[in-house]
Amino acid sequence: MNEVHPGLVEHAFDAGEVQLNYAEGPPNGPPLVLLHGLGRRWQVFLPVIPALSLRWHILAPDLRGHGKSSRVVRGYHGAQYSEDVACFLRERVAAPAVLFGHSLGGMVAMSVASHHPELVRALILGDNMILTARLRSPMLRNPMYTALFSGLRDLARAGGSVEQIAERIGRIVLPVPGSDESAMIRELPGNDEAYLLSWARCVQQADADVYDMTLDGSSLEGWDGETVLSGIACPTLLLQACPELGGLMSDADVALATRLLPHHVHVKFRNLGHALFIHQPEPVLRAVTNFLEAL
Repeated sequence: MNEVHPGLVEHAFDAGEVQLNYAEGPPNGPPLVLLHGLGRRWQVFLPVIPALSLRWHILAPDLRGHGKSSRVVRGYHGAQYSEDVACFLRERVAAPAVLFGHSLGGMVAMSVASHHPELVRALILGDNMILTARLRSPMLRNPMYTALFSGLRDLARAGGSVEQIAERIGRIVLPVPGSDESAMIRELPGNDEAYLLSWARCVQQADADVYDMTLDGSSLEGWDGETVLSGIACPTLLLQACPELGGLMSDADVALATRLLPHHVHVKFRNLGHALFIHQPEPVLRAVTNFLEAL
């Protein structure tokens, strides 16, 4: 089924090893590149794109192995995601861009800004991990994400219709942060039927290997958050979700970033979980807009 998103046009970009699918909005201002999280696709930014596209030129790629971008067996290391994006910025974006990354996309954005500073004007980091050292799989620190990504990997591998996958996502059982209880995803706030259907389309188009390599830690092998932060000189907005609601950006991450980043702003959302703008765009959009207008 073709999806129609008025004002946005999808294109293909040859990044060498992979073809990246990306959406582009009208050139209403400087470039703003949106990088989605693990197992998602560019459409997760639809709740904030209309407002942002009024003053910015939106470009939103599907990362390799996600959405309509091509797949590579076991080809989802952090450095590979980052080099794809750097190549995209060099060849398709006319000026240094603001990168707005959520979760995995935030880590990719950090890496690009650190290793290719000439391509990046500013960073917006949406609740991504920064410190992951000394643990083969950082996700094992958080049983909720181990259960979630294991369940989504199995659904991506099994396939099925969007409706079937949505129903199965809703039945994944997760430990509830801060308690000894568990709950099905469909019982948790924000996971209504419409949201589960949009999530299911993401899972349907994701390579199961992207989850596998996160679960076994290989996708983040060699990541050193402190070194990456040390290479970032551009203005950076840290959007931190509530850790008790499943947020991944820890207070230790923020403390390190505050110490190492020369130009930073920090906003903590005490009532938002890791999904941030996907569930509640308004408060996130306010923080992002304020940051962008101050550049």
